[in-house]
Amino acid sequence: MKAAVTMNAPFLPLVFRMLLLALVWMAGAAPHLCRAADFLYSNKFDTVAAEVWLPGDAPVVRGMIVHAANYKLKADDRWAEFGRSLGFGHIALNMDNVRSAGNRGPRLRAAMDKALKECAEQTGRTELLNVPLAGTGHSAGGLVTPTLLATPGRVLTLTIDCGWVSDPKKLKPADKPVPQLFTLGAIPDAFNMLPGIENNFVPARADGWPWALGLQHGCAHDFGNAAVLQIAWMKGVIAARLAADADARLGVPKLREIKLEDGWLGDIDSVSNQWASIAPWKEFKGDKSRAAWFPDRSVAYVWRAWQTKNSPLVLEVASADGSAKLPPWNPKIARDLMLNLGADVHLGVTVASGMSIKNVQYFDGDTLLGSVSAPPWQFVWRAPRPGAHAIHAIWEDAEGKRGAVNPALVVIRGRSNP
Repeated sequence: MKAAVTMNAPFLPLVFRMLLLALVWMAGAAPHLCRAADFLYSNKFDTVAAEVWLPGDAPVVRGMIVHAANYKLKADDRWAEFGRSLGFGHIALNMDNVRSAGNRGPRLRAAMDKALKECAEQTGRTELLNVPLAGTGHSAGGLVTPTLLATPGRVLTLTIDCGWVSDPKKLKPADKPVPQLFTLGAIPDAFNMLPGIENNFVPARADGWPWALGLQHGCAHDFGNAAVLQIAWMKGVIAARLAADADARLGVPKLREIKLEDGWLGDIDSVSNQWASIAPWKEFKGDKSRAAWFPDRSVAYVWRAWQTKNSPLVLEVASADGSAKLPPWNPKIARDLMLNLGADVHLGVTVASGMSIKNVQYFDGDTLLGSVSAPPWQFVWRAPRPGAHAIHAIWEDAEGKRGAVNPALVVIRGRSNP
């Protein structure tokens, strides 16, 4: 058949011949252009609007990132690109009059299950009925906790910003293996969430719950820069709990149990300077009930940088041509930057007047990207891989004192033509 097409090609209409050649070129010379399109879905069940995004280039969807309130799904935001890098989809649920509605958790869960069932039917992705779930949210978005813990065996992790720290006495024994990250504004406010640290977080850690805590300096009930820590945490927990070859088409994947002694710890009483105390579990010298637990060293490094207060250095990140860069430092504003695949990224720091430093190291999580020992303290990060990167820096002054610089989330789009 192929030979027949070749022999007869000169006799085909010109337009058809051009189309045939274009298809051959796209299949061979430019396979990246033939990726399946991402899938978008929306529907409403009861009073809950459900929106779903699935990465078209994932052979099998490995999991779902879940928002349960106050988040408008987008097909090109940090959560989509983070999900793409993991083979995860994203679902956002929004309930009418969410603050006054009743029976919210069960109703949100019913809508989520119905939406994923419809998506499975429309796409043929049967794994959507069984995929592991990773919940995240801000404020009322903490409703993702009761929404997902209806089936704790499917929950990879929960990351809640400016929500009340869960009371472990009100949770089920089956909820205990689920790692949770709570981030709160360090400034007391009318929500009065900070007492939950002593009342709930410390007792939970004393009882061995795999929980972490972050205090965001300069913030009250503000999301601020929470996403960079949430995503670093999610990445670490997912790697620890979900096997690389897990396939939800075969049923609900068995999630690995967390071993606390394999993780790292961070002293929650050491977060009011530029060098919060972290250590591997076995080397930690303090009270483990007053320590945040982390799945690995990478998350611990990001947490240390995220906890920095009054840093004399500010991280700067920009595209090679300078057309995109981080916003000026403001603790209440997210330090996110989305860049296209394949481009170099320029890293640097702004140093406070009168500050004398001798070295700056740039990190992606716990991976050293480069070290600079002279002004203007710039480093070129060559063509970073797709996905979400928690970028931060460590400085050393002339006396050998070290400090961590607040991190930024640098998201490299997974497709060259977004």
